[in-house]
Amino acid sequence: MAALIAIGALLIWAFGSIAARLIGALIIFEGLLRIGFTGAGPLSVAILATGVGAWLLGHWIWAYKQKTWRTRLALNAYSLPGLHHLAPIVTNHVPRPTVKWPS
Repeated sequence: MAALIAIGALLIWAFGSIAARLIGALIIFEGLLRIGFTGAGPLSVAILATGVGAWLLGHWIWAYKQKTWRTRLALNAYSLPGLHHLAPIVTNHVPRPTVKWPS
């Protein structure tokens, strides 16, 4: 059993990034098609969200392994407020300045 887990982890490490990004892109495409043909029902939106999650996971694995972002789009996605906390490396996130009103 431990050997299967080790082989699975090795395969995910070797091919997980490209597999997750490709599968995520296909699921996103399916979600958009479903929204286009049947409307934005709960299933269509859930499929689209699953695809975005898989795509983000693929870019997360790539960034963790390579210590750089694969695409500018991934960097911008992980620079969003809230999502930048999940990024494995530095992003472009700039905190909003706090405004101090004179008393």
